[in-house]
Amino acid sequence: MKNASYLINALMAIAIIVLFVLYFSDSDSDSQELDSVADTETGIEQSGNFKVAYVYIDSLLANYKLAQELSEKLLSSKENLEKELSSKGEKLEKKIADFQYQIQKRLITSWDAEEKEKLLTEEQQVFINLQNDMQNRLLRDEQDMNQQVYTTVIDYVNKYNETHGYNLILSQTSGGALLYADDYMNVTLQVLDGLNAAYVASK
Repeated sequence: MKNASYLINALMAIAIIVLFVLYFSDSDSDSQELDSVADTETGIEQSGNFKVAYVYIDSLLANYKLAQELSEKLLSSKENLEKELSSKGEKLEKKIADFQYQIQKRLITSWDAEEKEKLLTEEQQVFINLQNDMQNRLLRDEQDMNQQVYTTVIDYVNKYNETHGYNLILSQTSGGALLYADDYMNVTLQVLDGLNAAYVASK
């Protein structure tokens, strides 16, 4: 009888241990499932709230009034400098040709020829320096223009985003890194219209 009582108690203890293990095993599983669902829901929520847009910068700059106006000024300045350089170059070439003619026809003494050659060499160096200065000036003007346009675009995009709340606005060019994006992400026209409106208002 005693043995039977010990056996029953032992079986009950084993049953309690099994139930205890099963209960906490299920609880851990449920907890992990809940954590997984929570993570998934958070991921969906974050993904859904992450707003992305892009701007075709080539098209934007080609139609932005400020960029057009600055490009026209730069082109006009380039043409004027080229005309000035061409005029000075033609005069120098004429002097050199006259000098060579005088030497060939022996219309000038060797002493005078040496002095004139020295002066023409100096004048030629002045012309080369002027050419380099003009190229550097055009390069600086172009850099200043690009910086001005870039600054106005960035400033406007920041202002535009205050009311649209994008997390990321990309600059896309033809043949650029962006291979695919939905059309609704393309905000080129909205940004361009806003830039042109702001530029017209500032004038």
